Amino acid sequence: MSSGSDVSISDDDGPGFTGGLSDRESTQYKLRRNVIDIVNHLMSYGLQHKLDLPGIAVIGSQSVGKSSLIESISGITLPRATGTCTRCPIECRLSSADREWSCEVYLLIARELREVKFGHVIKNKADVEERIRRAQLAILDPSKDPLQFLNGTAMVNESNELSFSSDVVSVRISGRTVDDLSFVDLPGIIVSVRDGGKDSDIEDVQNLVTDVIKKPSCLILLVISCESDIENQSARRLAKQLDPTGKRTIPVLTKPDRIAPGSH
Repeated sequence: MSSGSDVSISDDDGPGFTGGLSDRESTQYKLRRNVIDIVNHLMSYGLQHKLDLPGIAVIGSQSVGKSSLIESISGITLPRATGTCTRCPIECRLSSADREWSCEVYLLIARELREVKFGHVIKNKADVEERIRRAQLAILDPSKDPLQFLNGTAMVNESNELSFSSDVVSVRISGRTVDDLSFVDLPGIIVSVRDGGKDSDIEDVQNLVTDVIKKPSCLILLVISCESDIENQSARRLAKQLDPTGKRTIPVLTKPDRIAPGSH
């Protein structure tokens, strides 16, 4: 069997895998890394909308602690200020590399099948949150030049053209202490809109999340808060609807300290 790269396995090669996942010289590591690189390359051209590419999607209702989970996995801070919650898919590509920690941000524009580099390479983790915030605003204002938001010439507090978008902010992190992993953080599922919002936002978000997690090759990382009834959380209902057997769903419980006495 050949993957089209310099890594191949045949029935005559003896044991298929030697070494561990962290051993960069092992066949297992090279094969895994090759597959991740191929999938990431296809996603850079927006082909996840056309092909059933394998992936991991993080979903949850609003305010269940999804951002805290993402931050613990990626090691970066996501925007949390009012009006800058997750309003488009945020893809995190983590890559082990023999160099110092670094981060790059790209905009993946599906309608144009292209990616746009959003700023220079980031060396300081403290700068990532603001870059992501500005990148998301650029996604929500597609008629404007994205660099206006990067350079500060566009007002970051003005109203956006879109409430939500399926275009992607891609955050690519690499370094010696980083593991190989790719996943996408999806907007939190909402059941009501705040002042100034549109009723259609509820359906738009559900459709956006559904389009991603309905694919058979998508693993669903379902974030559930312990402070409210699990069965009543909209994200769980949607995951159960699209994955009734639960074979693709991995539940993650958050806020266990909020469990009411006697309810567990």
